[in-house]
Amino acid sequence: MTPNHPRPRRPLRAAAAALALLLLTSGLVLAAGPASAKRARLSEQPAAATVSRVATFNVLGHGHTTAKGNKPQYDPSGPRMTRAIQAIEAEGAEIVGFQEFERPQYTRFAALRGSTWGMFPNARGTNAQINNTIAWRKDRWSLVSGTHVNLPYFGGQMLPRPLVLLRHVQTGQLMYVFNTHNPASTRGPAQHLRDKAVRLMIKLVNDLRAQSPEIPVVVTGDMNDKPNFFCPFTAGTGMVAANGGSNVDGVCTLPPSPRIDWVLGTPDAPFTGYRVLQDAMVRKASDHPLISALVNLPAPAVQANPVERVVVLDVEGLTSRGVRKAGASAPHLARMQSEGAFTFNARTTVEKITGLPNLISMVTGRRVKATAEGHGVVWNRDTGATVQQASGRYVSSTFDLVHNFGLRTALLSTHPRTGLIARSWDAVNGGADPYGVDNGRNKIDTVLRLADDAALGRSLVSMLAGDAPEYTVAHLGSVATAGRTHGWHSKQYQAALTRVDRTIGSVLNTIAADERLRAGTVVIVTSDSGAQRKPGKPLRPVHYRVPLLVWGSNVVAGAELYSINPDYVSPGSQQVGYGARDQPIRTGVVANLANALLRLPAIPGSRFNANQAFNVFVGPS
Repeated sequence: MTPNHPRPRRPLRAAAAALALLLLTSGLVLAAGPASAKRARLSEQPAAATVSRVATFNVLGHGHTTAKGNKPQYDPSGPRMTRAIQAIEAEGAEIVGFQEFERPQYTRFAALRGSTWGMFPNARGTNAQINNTIAWRKDRWSLVSGTHVNLPYFGGQMLPRPLVLLRHVQTGQLMYVFNTHNPASTRGPAQHLRDKAVRLMIKLVNDLRAQSPEIPVVVTGDMNDKPNFFCPFTAGTGMVAANGGSNVDGVCTLPPSPRIDWVLGTPDAPFTGYRVLQDAMVRKASDHPLISALVNLPAPAVQANPVERVVVLDVEGLTSRGVRKAGASAPHLARMQSEGAFTFNARTTVEKITGLPNLISMVTGRRVKATAEGHGVVWNRDTGATVQQASGRYVSSTFDLVHNFGLRTALLSTHPRTGLIARSWDAVNGGADPYGVDNGRNKIDTVLRLADDAALGRSLVSMLAGDAPEYTVAHLGSVATAGRTHGWHSKQYQAALTRVDRTIGSVLNTIAADERLRAGTVVIVTSDSGAQRKPGKPLRPVHYRVPLLVWGSNVVAGAELYSINPDYVSPGSQQVGYGARDQPIRTGVVANLANALLRLPAIPGSRFNANQAFNVFVGPS
């Protein structure tokens, strides 16, 4: 079966040179550079992902609500436009495709928001052009170019529909937006006209993709159709609706409760946060709802360095001091430092320094405290509960996003406590899939409990050598066991670390020996906890300071992670609170780093690296 969201791998690779040029012109380079890169620093954080709420809104044309109109029960268009603006801004929309946007409504919008919103066409446009206007917040987007495409409307008359190319002000990301209003059958049968419009729209999208495959396309509009629009349009373009549905191998499945107002995008512009607003204010503004969704466009550096799979190795009890002390006895961890990006000064969560709470933060991007939008798991054992029960709400994870977007996931572990993670996102407790094909509630496709770390390593290598999942989390427990049993400075601890290093080496060597894996795999090694704190003893850096190492395809070689992420500030030996201005790198960034590498949206409700700006690809020039 074809995946519901075909991964835009080749187009992104084709665009890598152009994106690299964009980074170079901003004073940054994609560094595969020397170990000396760790002594240099970036002066500014590389561009984050572009996340923007896009809306479609048929605002009920001025003529409908005049004394001679067919809906005189509504207020005049002036007050209605004021309410429409209030609704749009309350939703946080940054781009809006308007339909039935007649001259008085255009003038009203321009008078109230002309200083902060741009519009295409401008005021010199004809009435026919203005009726379907695209508007955008000037502080977020700028107009690169605009044109019109003629589509059939009432009586077969070909009328102009706007197509704009916008550039994001902060990230430089380009995006096409097309907006249309296809004819209803209120003036006689119009299905044939809508069908013709769909055919022309398919050609438009495909032409844009052929000309500029690196630029995503978003379509908004009142299509006055459900299956007769959605099925042929998605089949012909591969576009995805913000509210779900799918078109796979000739089988078209409509989104749940479909409407005639649509927001769609190409697969490289995935949507989250689809909303239908039809509250009292919207009902007084129009006879249509305000439809919107978040479009999520990966950071430029991520687009320029396509990654196919991410492997997260959580070595419980791996302390920064232990790795440094190991030196040559841990050559593979040393290799990750020389060939990848790393820090020895990452932090656990503030609330808990124990394993399970921090591992859950590493897959959810949340802090621990449930009343502060955290995941709520404060214990370090499998209690038989779920993360959802601990939090009091559904908590999304990287497993959710990867699985829901048609990719595969795996969880490997040697400790029974990770059963809580497997249970929290299984077929019973996992959430619904709102994106494309319904891939089911079971978010973790493969769950393996292994006897020991060596067996885990063998299983992971076997998976990588075969058809590896796109996202794998592996929890290794022997280092922590040695530390708790024999002491964190003991020979037994160092011996366990050396053995785990060999396991890590088997993973790195498997990837390096396979061209397919080498070109598109990133490995992240960190720890969900430092040394175990004894009851009654003071909290020390060894308890909350942990290493974080990132190695793989196009990761900056030899870079210290703080030096290439100036938005984060090394905390010295302190455990810095969440309210401090200067925040350290916490292991919770791993969740949205994995999503970003796979070009997926950030986890809804996450806190750490929620803007997906954490950088592993861009080094100092």
